[in-house]
Amino acid sequence: MISRASLTGAISAGIISADQADKLVSYLSLQAENIQNQQTSESLHDPEEVRFTRGFHDIFISLGILILFAGYSIGLGEPLTQGGLPTAAVAGAAAIITWVLAEWFTKIKKLALPSILLTGLFGGSIALVGFGLFTPDVLNNDSESIQVILSSIFALVGASLFYWRFKVPITLTVIVAGIMGLIVGALTLVTDTKILDYLSWVSLVCGLFAFACAMYFDTKDTKRETLNTDKAFWLHLLAAPLIVHSILSGMYLEQQTEAYALVSIAVVLAFGAVALIIDRRAMLVAALSYLGFALAYLLESADFSASQLTAISLVLLGSFVLLLGSGWNVARRIVMRPLAGTSLTTYLPPIRN
Repeated sequence: MISRASLTGAISAGIISADQADKLVSYLSLQAENIQNQQTSESLHDPEEVRFTRGFHDIFISLGILILFAGYSIGLGEPLTQGGLPTAAVAGAAAIITWVLAEWFTKIKKLALPSILLTGLFGGSIALVGFGLFTPDVLNNDSESIQVILSSIFALVGASLFYWRFKVPITLTVIVAGIMGLIVGALTLVTDTKILDYLSWVSLVCGLFAFACAMYFDTKDTKRETLNTDKAFWLHLLAAPLIVHSILSGMYLEQQTEAYALVSIAVVLAFGAVALIIDRRAMLVAALSYLGFALAYLLESADFSASQLTAISLVLLGSFVLLLGSGWNVARRIVMRPLAGTSLTTYLPPIRN
């Protein structure tokens, strides 16, 4: 801001008139207010904001979609399949209904939550169409692996068309899940089901693949301002449970032991450090259940009833979530200190106050 004394001097020198000085003061005051509002908005911005709903209207429409498809699956799906109509036909009709609804609620109305529901319903319907079409009897083959492969390809094509038409971010997660199904089916066929003995490692690779896809979109939008952040969010939700469950289930430890409980806590804490580095709370959601079970087991040796044990475990787990959520930025600054000045920080979201 220009000081009042400077403006008075400019008026006395004949540089500007008193009226111009008043207009200049008003303009500068408005600019300062806009800058302050912008800074406030940026400080309140949630870096992991996901577009779920713009109001209760989205929720109301979503409720209608759920009721509609519940009625279809219960009132029409079962009688039609029992009456001899193939499952693929019933699922195909559901996929067509979903597409028509998406043309209105997604393409035209651009409603977030209904679009997410319709994507899930379409993905499930198109997958059922594939399983219904490519049965072992139709393929003249007893191998379920071929059914999985062909069904995954069918679902991938359908999901890709849905994404091409509607650009709903969660559709990419459906596509990645379809790729995983295709890979697992192919490995099962090639190894004559021997790969299933190493399923935890296969799911770990799938989880890391989903995580890599999520990080691809995260690095394209480190400020979390575009739809890339929504795409990454859903992929992280797919990757996290696969990674955590694969690591813990692949350990040669009995699950009902103190060692397993301690290792589970260590894995969750390591997972939390990664979540802090990439600034993704969504990654921790999958790990919380394992942390809760680990706390419950460690407390089991104490003289508590079943209800008390459950209550104490939930209180501790809830307190952990609240403390970490409240001090997320502080914890992230601490974890990010060793990475300060490295090239890795250019691919990560900035540290916020």
